[in-house]
Amino acid sequence: MPETARIGVVASGGGSNLQSIIDARSEGRLSAEVVLVISNNSGAGALERARGHSIPSLHLSSHTHPEPADLDCAILRALLERGVAYVVLAGYMKKLGPATLTRYRNRVLNIHPAILPDFGGTGMYGMHVHRAVIASGRKYSGPTVHLVNAEYDEGPILAQMQVPVFAGDDAEALQLRVLAAEHVIYPETLDSLSRGLIAIHQDPAETILRPIRLDRDFAEAAAVVRSGFQTQARRFGLTRENCPAHPSFADAGRLQKIPESGGVFFCSYRDNSVVGCVAVELSRDQDGTWYLEKLVVTPERRSTGLGSLLLEHGCHAAKEFGGSKVSIGLIDSDEELKAWYQNRGFEPTGTRDFEHLPFTVCFMARNLG
Repeated sequence: MPETARIGVVASGGGSNLQSIIDARSEGRLSAEVVLVISNNSGAGALERARGHSIPSLHLSSHTHPEPADLDCAILRALLERGVAYVVLAGYMKKLGPATLTRYRNRVLNIHPAILPDFGGTGMYGMHVHRAVIASGRKYSGPTVHLVNAEYDEGPILAQMQVPVFAGDDAEALQLRVLAAEHVIYPETLDSLSRGLIAIHQDPAETILRPIRLDRDFAEAAAVVRSGFQTQARRFGLTRENCPAHPSFADAGRLQKIPESGGVFFCSYRDNSVVGCVAVELSRDQDGTWYLEKLVVTPERRSTGLGSLLLEHGCHAAKEFGGSKVSIGLIDSDEELKAWYQNRGFEPTGTRDFEHLPFTVCFMARNLG
């Protein structure tokens, strides 16, 4: 997504999410720009909002184009004529046609008012979703931003946010709480795309790299971190007793401390399952330096290029956050891993012994150009 990406918004109703995106742009929280609003409802509030902000708008529906193929082509033509890079669905109650989905593959976003993959699919919209969440007894709900494909709510997830479900909530109360979260996460996700903090890669195929914030994602990531670092732990005789801080013994609580302290924990996903991780944290004693941590891929995905992809993503994120250098600490006797980093632009900066670690740490760093 380029820095000044052009967004086309497709909506059916009042357009409150459209307004949140417009507001984020005007307040400097979003570099991308809404250049077109399309609605299948000629009286939609979204069209009124567009006109109020001098954004070109169109009514395109089965009334203007009775044949579905013609409507699909009309929507696609309008998007292309305005140079739209990403299509954002904001309460659009219809499916986009195959021509539009094909041309904008992996560039159509939707927001769903519950945590996917649960509570999605045909018939799961509006109050139906919130009633289903409450009936399930879940302790939290929250919006999900995902890519759109031919099936309802099945595209890869780009961002999620937890919203508590309180005792005594009805669907209306939960809806208001989730909607407020939608107005935060939708423009935030678009901004993350524009800055490369969320990335969509075709090689390895359909790989999504994104920050995580759900409890269950941290639990899944912890399992991946433990699995990925077990080989190193066995090789160097590390145990929970002699080296409890080693990543092979990480749990979700430890990983959650990274964003709590101002860092960002990224995961790579295939089919919405975690297959790799990397975290970046700001150094407290070295100006402009960010630490790279927990870089790992699942054992079956080693030697696929995913590790290098995660490394570059972490370095890019550190630079986006204002860093001038990234640093990493490694077991000094792990020559193989040190060589891997050196081949990717890292240079040794020194060694240090710590009382709580049974090995010498080699620090390596890479300047961010």
